Amino acid sequence: MYDISDTIAAVATPLGESGIGIIRISGPEAYEVGAKVFRPKGKQGIKEYKDRTIHFGTIVDEGGEEIDEVLVLIMKEPHSYTAENILEIQCHGGRQPIASILQLVLRNGARLAEPGEFTQRAFLNGRIDLAQAEAVMDIIQAKSRQGLSAAVSQLEGKLSKLVRKMRTDLTDLITRLEVTVDYPEEDLEDIVVRDMIGALTEMKEKIRIMLAQSVKGRIIRDGVTVAIVGAPNAGKSSLLNYLLSEERAIVTDIPGTTRDILEEWVSIQGIPFQLVDTAGIRETIDVVETIGVTKAREYLERADIVLVVVDRSKALTKEDKCLLQSVKGKQVALVLNKIDLADGIKHEELSEFSYPLILVSAKNGEGMEELEQFLVDRSLQGGMNGYDVLITNTRHIELVRQSLAALERAEETIKKGMPLDFAIIDIREAWDLLGSITGDTIHDDIVGEIFNRFCLGK
Repeated sequence: MYDISDTIAAVATPLGESGIGIIRISGPEAYEVGAKVFRPKGKQGIKEYKDRTIHFGTIVDEGGEEIDEVLVLIMKEPHSYTAENILEIQCHGGRQPIASILQLVLRNGARLAEPGEFTQRAFLNGRIDLAQAEAVMDIIQAKSRQGLSAAVSQLEGKLSKLVRKMRTDLTDLITRLEVTVDYPEEDLEDIVVRDMIGALTEMKEKIRIMLAQSVKGRIIRDGVTVAIVGAPNAGKSSLLNYLLSEERAIVTDIPGTTRDILEEWVSIQGIPFQLVDTAGIRETIDVVETIGVTKAREYLERADIVLVVVDRSKALTKEDKCLLQSVKGKQVALVLNKIDLADGIKHEELSEFSYPLILVSAKNGEGMEELEQFLVDRSLQGGMNGYDVLITNTRHIELVRQSLAALERAEETIKKGMPLDFAIIDIREAWDLLGSITGDTIHDDIVGEIFNRFCLGK
């Protein structure tokens, strides 16, 4: 854990040339540090400014030289991001003014913040819980509209509220079991056991729904990898360009143009897809093309969905058939491209492959809406209905999965007539695991590891 009694500072905007750059200062001495470097245009000084106000002035170094004209934003505790006194300096967004102001702030009493330390202070000061803190990075890294929506929902505390309700219910179960154990003379065990079985069954069903929906939550957070594979000159790069709505890949009539892997992100109906345009898969003696084909096969194995692109204007080749055989067992669509040309394929040859068939023309866009809908449907089979809260974080999913296993052990213990103390241990473990989601029951080293993944200045 970091020391939260000192004052920290960092650049809160990406480095480079931009319209504005922000240096964020947080801690008990934030305004003292700011007063040493800021020269206001008005009569009042920083310590006299009211909460949530903005002021114009200049940043001046120790020698009295002006570095930049700036705006200073005041946010007083506890009504700030960190629940501490915060001062943000908004300067021109060039590398030199940002770097010069940050170094000046550090020389005048602030410490350079560690990655994620501002958000960690918000957590430690009780303004947000751990699940909400992790949602901050999910918002920053959101790849799609639905991913952003899920992260905002988590930041608002919907997941935390659900988890705390479940922990309250588990506390009630533990209490009732402990009363039964402590007062055996009341002869309540038969009644309590029946109630416990019903309550555990209901709780497990809630968790199973959460886990089922978490698959879709992970998809909208992390995206779906789509490998576009096929023989050279089948139209893979043209397909990629059309889906991206830009000329990202080089397209020629010469087979083997694509020799390396092209990876691009696109959002389709709010779902993020990582499209991977691969080298044409065929036997070749060209050293560079061979490397590309090897990479294509590697991506094919890792992909969530595979689009096998075949030139419909020609007969199926041996390479086409081998490729279609090799992808059995995966999520596959057979994309017959170039339907704007004469049909040269023998459709009876396709009967041995039971893949969904999509006819497209990457040249004029015919059939592309159907292809996009296929990608969305296969990614979110069954839709997004069934639960208000989506778990998108890998850590949260694993904790929920472990809590379900603990409750299953508790139920089995009760059904076998074993001492109720054993069931209490398992239910308490589930209670602890769920508390790790919000940070109510988590070790400091794990908290530190989580915040180390954050970007500097957040």
